[in-house]
Amino acid sequence: MKKTIFSALLLLPLFMLSACGTALPGEEVMQNLINRSAGLESYHQFVSFTTTTTKEDLNGVTTVNEQYTTADATLFPEEKTGYGKRIDKSSDYPATKSEFYVTPEVGYIRTDDTDWTAYATPDVPLASLQVYPLETFIELSQIIEEYGTLELKGDEYLLSFSGSDDALNKELNYLFQTLPTEQTNYEIAIHLDAESFYLTEFHYRSTAIHPDQKTTVTTELTGEFDLYDKAQKLKTVPDFDAADTTAETADSSF
Repeated sequence: MKKTIFSALLLLPLFMLSACGTALPGEEVMQNLINRSAGLESYHQFVSFTTTTTKEDLNGVTTVNEQYTTADATLFPEEKTGYGKRIDKSSDYPATKSEFYVTPEVGYIRTDDTDWTAYATPDVPLASLQVYPLETFIELSQIIEEYGTLELKGDEYLLSFSGSDDALNKELNYLFQTLPTEQTNYEIAIHLDAESFYLTEFHYRSTAIHPDQKTTVTTELTGEFDLYDKAQKLKTVPDFDAADTTAETADSSF
């Protein structure tokens, strides 16, 4: 089931490629990925998450509902801070655009250019900004290394899986906290830089069929990562007017 990534982690020296460019064993590649990602000062990620539900009613009429989220985030894991923008859209509602600025003490969100809202617990806006934390994608890489294939292609390692597998399905349902279904097909590709072992991009697609409900749910999750330990902090702090800012608690939902 869920793998422990960072707990009790010893930062071992990286296993390096030999001069002839021979691929490392999967276990060593994963260890390098974990070691390099632990203790990051900063990084940038762009994540897109889309869910499409196709359903046929009793009269044979098919309806399609789509929800998507895109998030452009610059994150500082050690400080638990970050900033960025997020867009949310569903078939029945107009898109919502949000800005985030998260400090160690307070997190701020501004939606559709309204006033900033302050959250007394910054974990709330930080989680909304990330969509999924980097640890989730590293854990996904470990799962695909176990069930899929790992290849050295030029200057990158490619982890991939295509098809269905009951054990994999259970692990991914647990990882993403989704409801299990037996008929699920996956198309997954994860790219790691062969020199630094940083995650650079991934593409995840699952198609779950619920025949008893005549429903098909397709989930697409993509991500791009860069600026490892090179991201710039905001040079200016947004103008948070206390009179126009509403304090929220950790129980507030975004």
